[in-house]
Amino acid sequence: MPIGAATPTHAENWTPREKDVKRYLHFDRHIPIAELVRLANSPEAVAANSFYPLLRFKEEWVKFRKDASSKKKVRPLRYSARRDAAIFARYRALLSKKYERRLLELGIQDAPIAYRRIANVDKPGNKSNIELSREVFEKIRELGRCVVTVVDIKSYFESLDHCLIRVMWEDLIGEPLPADHEAVFRALTRYTFVDRDAVFKRLELYKKNTSGNRKDKRMAKIDSMRTQGHRQICSPKEFRDRICGKDPKYPSLIQKNNKNYGIPQGTPISDLIANFYLLNFDAHLHRYCCNGGGLYRRYSDDIVIVMPFSEGDNLLREKNLLQHEIAKYGSKLEIQNRKVTVARFDVTPSGLQFSHVFGDGVRNGLEYLGFEFNGRIVKIKNSTLSNAWRKLKRFAYGHARYFVKRYREKGAVWLRSNYDYAEIEFRMLRDVTFNQDIGYKTWTFIKYSRRASRTFSDFDRIFSRQTRRYRYKAAEIAVQCFDKAMKIHYR
Repeated sequence: MPIGAATPTHAENWTPREKDVKRYLHFDRHIPIAELVRLANSPEAVAANSFYPLLRFKEEWVKFRKDASSKKKVRPLRYSARRDAAIFARYRALLSKKYERRLLELGIQDAPIAYRRIANVDKPGNKSNIELSREVFEKIRELGRCVVTVVDIKSYFESLDHCLIRVMWEDLIGEPLPADHEAVFRALTRYTFVDRDAVFKRLELYKKNTSGNRKDKRMAKIDSMRTQGHRQICSPKEFRDRICGKDPKYPSLIQKNNKNYGIPQGTPISDLIANFYLLNFDAHLHRYCCNGGGLYRRYSDDIVIVMPFSEGDNLLREKNLLQHEIAKYGSKLEIQNRKVTVARFDVTPSGLQFSHVFGDGVRNGLEYLGFEFNGRIVKIKNSTLSNAWRKLKRFAYGHARYFVKRYREKGAVWLRSNYDYAEIEFRMLRDVTFNQDIGYKTWTFIKYSRRASRTFSDFDRIFSRQTRRYRYKAAEIAVQCFDKAMKIHYR
């Protein structure tokens, strides 16, 4: 079908996947799946839908550096009510098919790689970040002498221009936004939200902390609601009076995005918008790199370019090009110099050699999608290892805490005698999910490193050596976490 040709926007009914049916606490009531399907597949119902405010929370983690310093990272996430999430998921499925078709028409199906299922060519299944990073490292080995530019777009989701989103959305469906698409578009651009902690505090869902331990604050009422199967935070009247501010005693908690840029990160459709927003940018950079014998990849706001070079070439050429081109896609989009890393690889008698050219990135190798490559050795990034180590400890402590709270009446002697350290040690190594944007919810960190080892089998890799302490320290951590749980939660 020619680019820009009008296509039916409701040609087929949507059937939700398991992940599209939300079971978390939100403002709306539990809705049967059949009702969600009926609502999401009805253009008239979608156009008339009153979207609830999103719930905002902040995902926080500490980023460690080799110089032992640390920096707290905060990412604001917003999630939608159940019925709204179903609508977003339905329109994501609709637009995703059109987006994938457009990628094929432009011949850039391998350029944007985030939030997509990209099939492996030589084996069953889809590519993960392991295969995607291997493609970049393999291109470096193939070229030998090359310059690699890695950039990060600052605050990408919060900087997307609403006018350009509309232009790209209408281009994909081949017509001005119909009423139902318009409603979804406005819900994502003129979105409203409330802070989740402020809501819980306003509705008095937090338990008062009387233990003296600041970390011991628990959401007692919320835990009880979840245990009893409740999924609605409050009644419609409480929502109107205490959240929206209809009752004069309670100022409204609702905030609105009144800017002409920015979409919420966390809704089922936000990732697709982040992809098709830079469709023309991807096409231009992909052509540029292919014509020069190089490679272009974009993982949402992370971009990598691999290009051959000759003596006398400007090694910052691609960096300058990316900064110049991104400015065409919205006044708020920016690639800062501090978010740029430029490296070069040279062929030497001892093999491929890495050298740092520009930026604050790692100076011992190129980092990309969780891996590091210095021309000779591939290894897992240190930050990835640290995150996995912290995840193992959280899992072990959570398991021990649950056990202690459940059987605390049996006494300390019984608790210590009956806690299955061996079982938790095994689960720490086998069943701790390694969180990835690509998916693979059943993966564990050890399985992840083993798959990486197989994928990089023709590279010199040290994954087994890097994960050795995870295997050897599991029993020790299991004991330490149980002792901590006993100390804090058993008195």
